[in-house]
Amino acid sequence: MPQNPQEKSQASPRRRRRPGCHADQKSPEDIAVTAMYTFLPDNFSPTKPKPSKELKPLLGSAVLGLLLVLAAVVAWCYYSASLRKAERLRTELLDLNRGGFSIRNQKGEQVFRMAFRSGALDLDSCSREGALLGCSRTADGRPLHFFIQTVRPKDTVMCYRVRWEEAAPGRAVEHAMFLGDAAAHWYGGAEMRTQHWPIRLDGQLEPQPFVTSDVYSSNAAFGGILERYWLSSRAAAIKVNDSVPFHLGWNNTERSLRLQARYHNTPYKPPAGLTAAPELSYRVCVGSDVTSIHKYMVRRYFNKPSRVPAPEAFRDPIWSTWALYGRAVDQDKVLRFAQEIRQHRFNSSHLEIDDMYTPAYGDFDFDEAKFPNASVMFHRLRDAGFRVTLWVHPFVNYNSSRFGEGVERELFVREPTGRLPALVRWWNGIGAVLDFTRRSMGQI
Repeated sequence: MPQNPQEKSQASPRRRRRPGCHADQKSPEDIAVTAMYTFLPDNFSPTKPKPSKELKPLLGSAVLGLLLVLAAVVAWCYYSASLRKAERLRTELLDLNRGGFSIRNQKGEQVFRMAFRSGALDLDSCSREGALLGCSRTADGRPLHFFIQTVRPKDTVMCYRVRWEEAAPGRAVEHAMFLGDAAAHWYGGAEMRTQHWPIRLDGQLEPQPFVTSDVYSSNAAFGGILERYWLSSRAAAIKVNDSVPFHLGWNNTERSLRLQARYHNTPYKPPAGLTAAPELSYRVCVGSDVTSIHKYMVRRYFNKPSRVPAPEAFRDPIWSTWALYGRAVDQDKVLRFAQEIRQHRFNSSHLEIDDMYTPAYGDFDFDEAKFPNASVMFHRLRDAGFRVTLWVHPFVNYNSSRFGEGVERELFVREPTGRLPALVRWWNGIGAVLDFTRRSMGQI
C-alpha cells in the first residue's frame, strides 16, 4: 500500500468535496460503499422481491387466459382437420357430402346429382383406401355399409360404383336422382301406357316394384319392356344392378326419380340363407358426349344380337291380322288379307297371324275349327312371296291343354317356395309364365 499522502492520492482518484465538509470528514457515498463492502458476505446473491398479494389474482387470471387460448387453438385445429377431411371426400369428378353426391364433367359442369333419402352420412366414419371411399354409419349413428369406388375404364369415361347396404333388415334404402333443369333430357327406364320420349314426369308416384305388368291396368303401371338403365343428354348414365330389389317412383315437383331397394311388401325375396337387409347398388358413368357414354354402357351391360334380322323386316311393312280382324281370325280371312295386299300393289313382305289362332292362350297348335288346313295356307302364302310369322307370348293360361304338361315338366316360373307355378293376371286371363332360363325350354 502507498505510505504517504502523495502516493495515496496517486493510487486513488480524488473525490470532490462537498462545500462545507472538512477534509477528513467522509461523504455519505463513501460511508455507503464502505458499509457494503464491509458487511456483505462473499457468497451473497440478491433475492427477487416476492409479488404482493394484490398481484396474485392477476397472475392467476393470466394463467387461466393462457389455458383458454390454448384450448381454443386446439379446438380450432381439430375443426380445421375435420373440414380438411370432409374436403378430401372429393374423388376425381365426384363430390360427396352427408346428404348425397354430385358429379361434374371435365369442363367442371354438374351433370349428375343424387340425394340420400334413407339417411345422412356421418363423414367422420368415412375413410379412403385406394380408389375405394367407404363409410360405416349414418349421422344418427345407425351402422351401414356404404362405399363409392372410382373406375376409369377409358380416358373419355369416368365411372363410380355406389353401394348402400343397411346393416339391419326391414329398412328400405332410397336415393333420389335429379333430372336437372329442362335443358337436360333423360331416356330409358320402363315402357308406360303413355310413353314420353324423352322422359316427362307427371305427378308423383310412390316407389313400386320394377317388374313387368299389364301396361293397360293403370297409367302408372310398368309394361313389358324394362331396363334399369337411364341416359342423359349431358353425357351421364346410370345402371342399377340386377341383384337389387328395385322399386321406382318419381316426383315431378323436384324432377327426380326415386330409386328404392326393399324386401317388405314386395314380390322380391332375399337370397336363400341371407338376411332381408336390402342394398341399393348402381354404377354412374360420365363421358365427353352422349354417344360415347351410351356406347360404353351398351358394351358393358347389354348383350349384342347373335344374328342380324332380315333387312326386309326393317325396310318393308309387317302386315298384322290384328289390325283388321282382331281375335276373329281364320284361314279364309288370312288368305283374303294377303290377296288384297297384292291387289293394292303393296310389297309381299311380312304377314303376321295374330291373336287367337289357337284354341286357348298357351296352346301351340292351330285351332282346327278356324284353320282346317294350315299347311296348305302356308304354302299359298309363301308362293305369293310372303314371309309368315306367328304372334307368341310367354303365358300359358290354366285352361290351356299345355298347362298340365308345363307343371309336370317344371317349365313355369315358380313361387318362392319352389313347388307351385306363379300364376299371374294378364290382359287375356290368368296363367303361368314360361321360364326361359331352363334348358328344357328348348324342347317345348
